[in-house]
Amino acid sequence: MTLADTLIDCISKLCYSLHMIMDKKYFEMKRHAASMGARRRYELYGNPGTVEGRKLGGEHSLETHRKLDQGRFKVLKLIRKPRRSRYLAELLGIFIGDGHLSEYQASVVTGLKTDRNHALHIADMISKIFKIKVSIKERPAFGAIIIVASSKSIVRILTSYGMPIGNKLGGDLRIPKWITDSTLYMKMFIRGLFDTDGCVFMDRHIINGKLYQHLGWTITSAADTLLSDITDVLVRLGYRPTCSDKQNSVYLRRQSDVRRYFTEIGSSNSKHLGRFKKFCGRVPKRS
Repeated sequence: MTLADTLIDCISKLCYSLHMIMDKKYFEMKRHAASMGARRRYELYGNPGTVEGRKLGGEHSLETHRKLDQGRFKVLKLIRKPRRSRYLAELLGIFIGDGHLSEYQASVVTGLKTDRNHALHIADMISKIFKIKVSIKERPAFGAIIIVASSKSIVRILTSYGMPIGNKLGGDLRIPKWITDSTLYMKMFIRGLFDTDGCVFMDRHIINGKLYQHLGWTITSAADTLLSDITDVLVRLGYRPTCSDKQNSVYLRRQSDVRRYFTEIGSSNSKHLGRFKKFCGRVPKRS
């Protein structure tokens, strides 16, 4: 072996020895740092093997993510299931009418020009019932205004109360039993449904050259099962509805029924109240 080969061999062995020493020092430093971190964590949050320790550590982790991610880190907000109420019954009627549930969003689409005030009412109801922020989006190109609550919890809750996810007309859309078991809930559900899928109109007929005008009330739906349930609920509430299969609608045509509806049940939609006032001169006070 030449002198050069011997020198290269010595240098290689020296480099290897230095590498091993550095690796050993690195792992010793890493182990020491981990040990110090573990001791500090124990001092702050207690034993990580206990429920309380894991809870404190988790809360600290969430707070750290909030600070470092500058708002991009989102914590799933657990929403308490609201109790059955007149407001929840009205909201369910609204969703059955113009609402939609996807996996992570609950939304209602209504008319931009004619139903803006009602859209604000819907947003306010959702916010108060579920204690969550609601967004309102305008789509002028489509003449629509959309109320959106982005929450998987709300979707789950509304589903449990009878609002289907996805295509609500794909199955047998019905009025939930918890609604039909209560006179108050039936009234509020019909109110919410009418405010989204309903209309008050002046029915005009010419008989023997004479014009006859009658105030009319109607709810329209493509779901036959829902129309049947609406008819049944109105009968149970003392009204005398008629149903048209060709027009997919339930009607109140008797003047006393229409006036009684606005007196006893009323409307949260200023569009309907305005039309009733236009035809009848005034809006009756609810009893």
